[in-house]
Amino acid sequence: MKKLDGKGLALDAAALGILFLLTCLPGPSAKGVLDGLKSCVFQVIPALFPFFVVTGLILESPLAEWLGLALYPVTRLGLGIRQRRAATVLLLCWLGGFAVAASVISQAYRQGALERRQAMLLLVCGVGSSPAFVVNTVGLLMLGSAPLGVCLLGAMLVANMCTALAFRLMLALRLEKASPAPSGTNAPAAGEAAGLVGSIQNAVHSMLIVCGFVVFFRFLCEAAAQALSLDAAGFYVLCAGLEVTSGCAAGAALPGYAALACCAALSVQSLSVFLQVRALLCPELPLWPLAAARPLHLALSLCFFRLFLHWLPGAADVISTLAPRVICRTRTAPDAALVLFAFCCLVLFRLERSARRMQQGVKQQSHRV
Repeated sequence: MKKLDGKGLALDAAALGILFLLTCLPGPSAKGVLDGLKSCVFQVIPALFPFFVVTGLILESPLAEWLGLALYPVTRLGLGIRQRRAATVLLLCWLGGFAVAASVISQAYRQGALERRQAMLLLVCGVGSSPAFVVNTVGLLMLGSAPLGVCLLGAMLVANMCTALAFRLMLALRLEKASPAPSGTNAPAAGEAAGLVGSIQNAVHSMLIVCGFVVFFRFLCEAAAQALSLDAAGFYVLCAGLEVTSGCAAGAALPGYAALACCAALSVQSLSVFLQVRALLCPELPLWPLAAARPLHLALSLCFFRLFLHWLPGAADVISTLAPRVICRTRTAPDAALVLFAFCCLVLFRLERSARRMQQGVKQQSHRV
């Protein structure tokens, strides 16, 4: 008799549950899908797609050696990584959020710029929500206070650094002369385009993955909440476990605990985030360090957030003055415009370099003639 597979049974039960939701709750299911599509159109794609392209260009350019010098003390002293390129990778992770973090860490690992243990440390230290989402969407739009969003962002980043340091010390992750990524060079793999074309191709692929998870988990949150008839606290726990944006929105509606609930949702990151990171991360890098670090990250982020609130008088008053219903907008035009501007600057820089090379080639040919 064939032995029962627990993982297979769990997947079968989940599939039957999702089929039940689609069949019995078509209205909430359709609403969740539409909400996910709107989120992709107005928030996810404008903020992430240009950033995916920009990060791909940066890691292939000389900017990767010095752009993140401000974070070099963090990577050198805290994480024990000597390469200057690792500081740029960490900077891009913090600016772009968890999806960009998984993409740039994988790209740097495949290029041979990072060893496996270094990539694992950067994964723990770099994965989180982007500053635009934390400050603008959660702080300003959901909680009604930009300083509160700054406190949340500071707590997340400091907790990231402390968690990565503890992860390094607990597991005795020493830098050693281990074999780097299989490629070992900065050249692209066979059949893979480089430069702007390759960056756009990779960005499109990554964007489809992210949007697919966003739409699916928005549907799952909406349909499951309707089926279970949860109260406000139960709805927050469900959303925070499934999808981080919905979790923050549900937490912002909790009277008296709104800011702390948003902080916890941002720290846990949700199942959707973990699956997105797994899908964007190269298969050689494991996901368990990120999952194992979340309980410690949750405790540290809540402690640092309460500490930062004491340093910003008046920010904590927002916690007790929120409206019972929070209406969230999803447009993030300022950060998208900033990323588009940086993207245009990088494209112009590469075009200028190509033009100079062509001029030098023409001059060399004229001299030979």
